[in-house]
Amino acid sequence: MASPSVSPRLLIIAGAIVAAIGVGIYVGNSTPEPAPAVAVQPAAPAPAPKPPVEERVKPPAPRAPAAPEPATPAEPKVVRTKEQASAELLALPELRAWSAMLEKTSNGKVHGALIEYDPAPRKLNGKTYYQFSFVENSADAALRWESFLVSANDDEILVEDATNDEVISLARWRREKHPEKRVSVDG
Repeated sequence: MASPSVSPRLLIIAGAIVAAIGVGIYVGNSTPEPAPAVAVQPAAPAPAPKPPVEERVKPPAPRAPAAPEPATPAEPKVVRTKEQASAELLALPELRAWSAMLEKTSNGKVHGALIEYDPAPRKLNGKTYYQFSFVENSADAALRWESFLVSANDDEILVEDATNDEVISLARWRREKHPEKRVSVDG
């Protein structure tokens, strides 16, 4: 007696169907059904017991004056967002001139750009500063020209002087570094 032969293709299709049904049963049984929503009623507050009559008539005992809490310095109010700080920095005449010069001398292949070199604001002298760098942005690289700290609390803009490893005011940077004369990443 010869046994009937089943084609391998038919076996594969049957196996796939059995596997799909098995996965469906598994998924159907493994996902918990949501519990019915039950409205929670707040418990009624218990009425406070009334004190005896003689206790109701007594004046409150004098309390010792509370010690004043130490004054904590309030965090300065944020008056400009990171986007506003970036826009104000890009509006500086020096950065506008650098961007224009980079595009002109490279025939549009190099652009001036701002990058946020640390997304975490920096705390300095009780203020919060956004941290940006002006870079020469080309297809090959982004070369840093200057790094700036833009206050979130007021209109202050500081410049990080990498040469002397200090933070200086915008006015001092203009006075000492002469950024309007700068024509390259090296100064």
